[in-house]
Amino acid sequence: MSALRLAPPADPTDLASVEAWILELARRELRLDRPIAPDADLSGALDSLQRLALVVAIEDHLQLSFEPEDDEQANTLRDVVQIVARRLAERRGGQG
Repeated sequence: MSALRLAPPADPTDLASVEAWILELARRELRLDRPIAPDADLSGALDSLQRLALVVAIEDHLQLSFEPEDDEQANTLRDVVQIVARRLAERRGGQG
């Protein structure tokens, strides 16, 4: 994994911002040289090790945890964006 931390999305409620953040993280951590379309099937865009590495990188950089059901729901990049945004919102709600 990269030694440099990627600053979290400025606005976790802005799905476009979260998506851009995840794509930049994937580019850095997985050394992806191709974009991932928001509705592309992740199992076709990434192999199983890349998917695991992406989830671990997201968890590490954002200090959050994916639940087992999240993996079942994470079929596309858009799904991952929504899961991350939801987890960030849950964390923000718990701080208030």
